[in-house]
Amino acid sequence: MSHLKTLLLKTLFLKTLVMTSLLMVQVLTPQILLAEQTAMNLDQLLQTVKDNRQQEAQLNKQREQTFLKQKSRQQALLTEAKKKFEKSQKHNNPLKKQTLENAERIKQAQQTLLEKKQDMGDIFSIYTEMTGDFSAALKDSMVTTQKPERNEQLKALMQTERLATIQDLEALWLLVQDEMTESGKVARYEGPVVTREGHVETQAILRIGTFTASSKGEFLRYVPETGELLELNRQPSSRFGREAATFEASRGELLPIIVDPTGGSLMGMMSYVPTLQERVEQGGVIGFIIIVLGGLGLLMTLWRILYLSVIHVSMRRQLTQLDQPSSKNPLGRVLLSAKGFIEDAGREGSSREESGRVQYKLDEAVLAEVPRLERSHNLIKLLAAMSPLLGLLGTVTGMIVTFQAISLFGSGDPKLMASGISQALVTTVLGLVMAIPLLFGHSLISSLSGNMIQRLDEQSAGIMARSMESQSNTSDED
Repeated sequence: MSHLKTLLLKTLFLKTLVMTSLLMVQVLTPQILLAEQTAMNLDQLLQTVKDNRQQEAQLNKQREQTFLKQKSRQQALLTEAKKKFEKSQKHNNPLKKQTLENAERIKQAQQTLLEKKQDMGDIFSIYTEMTGDFSAALKDSMVTTQKPERNEQLKALMQTERLATIQDLEALWLLVQDEMTESGKVARYEGPVVTREGHVETQAILRIGTFTASSKGEFLRYVPETGELLELNRQPSSRFGREAATFEASRGELLPIIVDPTGGSLMGMMSYVPTLQERVEQGGVIGFIIIVLGGLGLLMTLWRILYLSVIHVSMRRQLTQLDQPSSKNPLGRVLLSAKGFIEDAGREGSSREESGRVQYKLDEAVLAEVPRLERSHNLIKLLAAMSPLLGLLGTVTGMIVTFQAISLFGSGDPKLMASGISQALVTTVLGLVMAIPLLFGHSLISSLSGNMIQRLDEQSAGIMARSMESQSNTSDED
C-alpha cells in the first residue's frame, strides 16, 4: 500500500508541474515578444528584465498558493483512489480465481486437442496412403474405360488439404466397393476403342471383370498410361477369337472364354508367338529343303499305300476266283502265265525236265511282279534317312551363325543369338517330323508288298504242286 501511495503522489506532483509550466509559457510568451519590440537600448532592456523577474516572482507565488490550496484536495483524491483500489481488488479476486481456473481448463483442452489431433493425423495419413494406393489401382483397372468419372472423384478426394471428413471417408469406401463389385461382373457397354490404324471408334465392348475385354470377336488390351483400349496388332489363335465372338453373342449362357489376368498383356505376348509359316521361315534354306524332300516322300508314301491297298484287294478277290484269272492284278497275271506254261508242257510231254522249266517260268513271272510291288520303297527309305541328317546339318549351321553373332556383338543381348538358335532347333524339329512318318510309311508299304509277294510265291508253289500231281495221275493211267 505504501508503494501505491508513493506512486500516486509522484503522479500528482508531475501533473501539477506540467500544468504550471504550460501556464508560464502562455503568460510569458506575449510579454517577451512585447519587450523585444519596445526595448531600444540596454537600460530599457535591463528594466524590462527586472519587470519580468517581478512578474515571474508574483506568478510563482500565485502557483505556490494554488499548489497549497490543492494539497488538501490531493489527500482526498488519494483517499478516493485507495477506496477504488480496494473495491477493484475485491472485485478482481474472484475474477483472478476464475482466470486461473479458465487457464487450467484451457491447458487441459489444449492437451485433449493435441491427442485428438494426433489421432486424426494417423487417420489422415492412412487415408492419404490408401487414396494414393487406390488411385494407382484404379488407374490400372479396366473398369476405368466404362466409368471414367471415378478418376475425377478420387482426384478431388486426394487434393483436399484439410483433414478428411466422414463424407470423404464414405466416398472413398464407395469407390473401393464399386471397384470390387465391378471386378466380378461381365459388363457390356459402348466405349472408345483405338483400332490398328490408330483411329478411335465407339464400339460395343464386352468386359469380363478387370481381366479381359473384347469387341467384334477381337481381344483388346488396356493401356493404363492413356486409359484406352487398343486392338491387338495380331490376335491370338483363331480358336480364342471364335470363343470370344460366341461369348459376345450369348445372352446368359454358360460358355468358355479366355481370361487374361494382366488386362491384355499376356494376349499381346501371345500375338508375338510365331505362326507355323514363321517357324518354317526360321529354319532357313535347309528347312525348306527338308520340307520339300519330306513332302515328296510323304506323297510317294501315300501313293504307294493307296496303290498297294488296291492291289491287295484285287488279289484277295482273285483268290476266290482262281479258275478265272485276270490280268489286272499280279496274281491273275501269274496264273495266266502259269496256265500257258502248263499247257505247253503238256503238249511236249511230261518229264522232270519240263517240270523244272515250268518252275523257272513261274519264278520268272513272280519276279516280274516284284519290281511293281516294291517300286519307290528304297527312295522313301532314303528320304526318311536323309531328313534327320539334314536337320543335323541345319543345327550345325545355326550354331555357326550363333557363335558368329557372339564373336561380333558379345553375349549381352540374347536377341542377337536368337536367329541362329532358332534355325538350329527348327531344322532339327523339321528333320524329325519328316523322318518319323516316312519311317512308318516305309514300314507299312514294305509289309504290304512283302505280304503280296509271299502270296504270289505261295500260289506259284500251289500251281506247281497241282501240275505235278496232274502229271503223276496221267502217268499212272498210262
